[in-house]
Amino acid sequence: MLRTFIFNESKSHWIEEDGVLLHDICAILDEEREILYLWSGPKSKKSKFRKGYNQIKELISNFPELNLQFVMAKKNFPIEIQNKIDVLLESAKSEMDNKLQFSRFTSIRIFSISIIGAILFPILSFLNLSTSLFWTVSNENYQVTSTIYDIWIYYSILFYTITIVFFSINLIIGIIESENQVILFSLIGVIISVGLILYLNQDIFLFLFQAGSTQTQFLILQNDIFIFLFLNLGVMLIFEIPNIYKLISFFKTYRKFIF
Repeated sequence: MLRTFIFNESKSHWIEEDGVLLHDICAILDEEREILYLWSGPKSKKSKFRKGYNQIKELISNFPELNLQFVMAKKNFPIEIQNKIDVLLESAKSEMDNKLQFSRFTSIRIFSISIIGAILFPILSFLNLSTSLFWTVSNENYQVTSTIYDIWIYYSILFYTITIVFFSINLIIGIIESENQVILFSLIGVIISVGLILYLNQDIFLFLFQAGSTQTQFLILQNDIFIFLFLNLGVMLIFEIPNIYKLISFFKTYRKFIF
C-alpha cells in the first residue's frame, strides 16, 4: 500500500494528503517494501525541500513498526512509485495550464472559510435591518423604542465590522497568492463595508422622525424604511454578487484540496 504525505512548511510538519500542487514536497510510503521516497514538485523551492528533509525523521518516527529505508531521488523511481506520482500530478494539471492561482494548501483552506464569512455577515446585517418591517405600524409610521432602535443599528454595524475582518484576510491572501480577482473583490468589499458603517453611525440622524416622536419612542415613515432597506440592499449587492461568483468558481476549482 502506498501512502502520500505533504510537507506543511508553515507548521514544519508532514501531513497525509491525497493531492499535490506543483510547489509541494511529497513523501511516498511503500508499506509493503518498507521504503520511504522523497519527491519534490517541479515548482518547489530548495529551502522548502531542505526543511522537509530535516523533518523526515519525524515522519519516520510515526511508523515504529516498520524498518524504513529512506530514498531521495528526482527521477528513476520504481514504476509503481512513478505511477503514483503521475496520478498525484493529474490533480495539478490545471495549475500547469495557469488555471490554479492558489499555490498553498493553507491559503486555499483559510480562503474557503473567510470568503464564506465575508458573504454571510453582510446578509445577516441586512436581515437584521429587515426586522424593521415587523415594527408596530401606526398611521403609515413605524413605531420603535429608542432601545430597540439602538440595538438594531448596533448589530448591523457589528456584522459589517466582522465583514471587514474577513475581507482583510481575503485581501492578504490575494496579495500573497498574487490573485488579482481576490484583491479587487476584497478591496471593494472593505471600502463599501467601511462606507456602510459610517452611514449607519449616523444613528438617529438616519431618519426624519415624525411628529409625536419622543426621546424614548420614535416614529419613522414606512416609505423611509423601504428606501433605507432598498439602498442598503443595492449597495451590499455591489460586492456580494462578485464574491458569490468567486465563491462558486473557487469551490469548483479547489474543492479537491479543501476536503
